[in-house]
Amino acid sequence: MQNKIKTKSKSSNLQEWQSFLFIVFLALIIRILVMELFFVPSPSMQATILENEYIFSTKYSYGYSNYSLPFSPKIFEGRIFAKMPQRGDIIVFRPPHNMDIRYIKRLIGLPGDKIQLINDIIYINDKKIERKQIGSYISEQNQKYIKFEERLPNDVVYFSYKLDRPNDRMTNKYGNTEIFCVPTGKYFFLGDNRDESRDSRVDLGFVPFENFIAKGQFILFSTQQKLWIENISLLEQLKRVATWLPSIRVNRIFKSLYTQ
Repeated sequence: MQNKIKTKSKSSNLQEWQSFLFIVFLALIIRILVMELFFVPSPSMQATILENEYIFSTKYSYGYSNYSLPFSPKIFEGRIFAKMPQRGDIIVFRPPHNMDIRYIKRLIGLPGDKIQLINDIIYINDKKIERKQIGSYISEQNQKYIKFEERLPNDVVYFSYKLDRPNDRMTNKYGNTEIFCVPTGKYFFLGDNRDESRDSRVDLGFVPFENFIAKGQFILFSTQQKLWIENISLLEQLKRVATWLPSIRVNRIFKSLYTQ
């Protein structure tokens, strides 16, 4: 009788471990092939995406490269099951000048395009896009921005934002640029916050298709106060609950990145 109980106990433990490993395996497959959450710490896409927001993104939207996988192992070249991105997509990728981090920006220029900004207006292949001022936006830091509606050649409509009073350096550096000729297999990105985004106009340059990780879809969670701070104890984290809990941006949760 005692031997039967021990046998059943071992069998039960084995089944529990098998179930646990299956759940871990399934979660890993979902993270690699289906979806992933990305934390946005900067205001470069403000006010489409605010600081401290968690973005739900789909991994399958453009196929898969080594950068779709955890730790980016060099398993194969290029992309498999590749699907071409569209202008106006909001994309998570590895910036070529710093492959240890991830950026999220809006895709503006496709391979073969000629891109230039003149007086803050985007020109694609010598044709300016539709752009009109529709109001203003006040950030949580009380910074005023001018709000514009922009329409790309493929009829994707979105909002962009300019500082109400940018300095001359910003105007010359960000609003009036050289001509960028997008090479084959690479793409040109801009941040919706046009005066505070280090994008393809400045440090970023052109981004290879292989560096794409996922397509941003909607905001899963949003707080004014950072949800998790590194290098502090668990007790200190728990004490912060009273700080960040009231700062949850309830109206931002589940908001699509493409809804006007």
